[in-house]
Amino acid sequence: MESEKMLITNKNFVIYDALGKIDSYMEDLKLGPKDALHMRLLAEETLGMLGAMAGDYKSLVWIDKEDDVCKIKVIAKTEMDFEKKKELLSVSKSGENSLAKGFMGKISDIIENGFLNYENIMKLQQDYGGGYVDYAAMGGTTSAEFYSWSLEQYRDALDDAKEDDAAAKTAWDELEKSIVASLADDVIVGVKKDEVDFTIVSRLNNK
Repeated sequence: MESEKMLITNKNFVIYDALGKIDSYMEDLKLGPKDALHMRLLAEETLGMLGAMAGDYKSLVWIDKEDDVCKIKVIAKTEMDFEKKKELLSVSKSGENSLAKGFMGKISDIIENGFLNYENIMKLQQDYGGGYVDYAAMGGTTSAEFYSWSLEQYRDALDDAKEDDAAAKTAWDELEKSIVASLADDVIVGVKKDEVDFTIVSRLNNK
């Protein structure tokens, strides 16, 4: 069963209005109280990420339920480019990407970076990286036309690296505190040209 699709842009975004629609979706999907709470928390985190995203964008948001799996789906188009990304980073006093705070902030950054070509991403990391984990590469695959990233692969990569890499250990601790990382079975990001497909996958407890 699929809920109604909700159009969100950075110009019309009001999180309380969007959450009201999410609540009505939950009722239609007839989830148990615990599952409904988990999905609402995931939806709230997703909407918060969209509200904080830089640049102009349009997105469709909906919830899909099939058997014992529920998914929050976002399809978005953004106008982020290399010059805009460089401008955003240049205003940071630290010279690092202070915009990407928290796990969902990093997801937003992965989405924005996914629209940039590989050479530009590498240049940004050299100019503004400051020694943080390359979280976009961990769990990510890229080609000339498509970029994808998965929480499951990212978690595995951090688990392998955290003992010997202080930045990876910090990222792992951040992951452990994340509502999304604790409730979702996977988060998948795919970028092709100017379109992003973002999915949060959660197995239901039927409670």
